[in-house]
Amino acid sequence: MSDQSTLLLLIQQLQQELQNQRTEIQTLHADLNTSRADVQLLQTQLLSMSRSRLPDPPHFDGKPYTLRTWLPSIQAKLQSDKLTGADAFNYVWD
Repeated sequence: MSDQSTLLLLIQQLQQELQNQRTEIQTLHADLNTSRADVQLLQTQLLSMSRSRLPDPPHFDGKPYTLRTWLPSIQAKLQSDKLTGADAFNYVWD
């Protein structure tokens, strides 16, 4: 009889632990969903924020003495607009 009562006590403890874990999982799911909603809201806010932009530099006229001022301005513009590769080439070329 003692073995049976010990076994029943162990089963009850395991059932309680299982219930505690289920409760914790539900809490974690709720926290995860809240965090996902927060991330989505922040992404939406970030995309809708107006960001300051550098003005378009004048087109390079081919004169060597204007290259010293034009080159840093175009590099800053490309970097601030996050243009690289073909996009940067097309921006400068057009």
